[in-house]
Amino acid sequence: MARSKEFLRCRDIDWAVKIGANYIHVASAGGDLPKIVEDKLFDIWRELKNTEYVDSVVILNDSYLNEKFANLNELDYEERDFRVNWYTLSFAEMAKRGFYSFDRDIRTPVDDSKYRLVAKPEKMKVTPNYSFPEINLQWTPEELDDQNIVALIDEAVERMQRE
Repeated sequence: MARSKEFLRCRDIDWAVKIGANYIHVASAGGDLPKIVEDKLFDIWRELKNTEYVDSVVILNDSYLNEKFANLNELDYEERDFRVNWYTLSFAEMAKRGFYSFDRDIRTPVDDSKYRLVAKPEKMKVTPNYSFPEINLQWTPEELDDQNIVALIDEAVERMQRE
């Protein structure tokens, strides 16, 4: 069920796709969604809700978190730590489910959104098998950090449809 751009841009929508052999989770923070995701959004939400843990060790992107929370350095350690932990909680939960978890950098314009890797699984004990849309991109999840993932996915899907 397609929604208007205005509807999508005023909500923080969680979505997921499979890129190569890896699953990625993205929090839109009011940004655009790939067309393939818009068409399957409710199916994606339903499946995301039912995902289970496949790993317990999470790797956080400390360089991004230090950059994002640099303005909190004047706070005492406990307060800063609380805010960082609160922010990373949902991304770490997705990493435990086997996702490379991204957030839209809200400092970038909605039309040219950059996404930052927040958390990823270390080594999964079980390889998850979800039925999210599959995208044929030759990028590793780490290479997607600081990229416009929506534009890359839309371009890849368009290229696949032409072939």
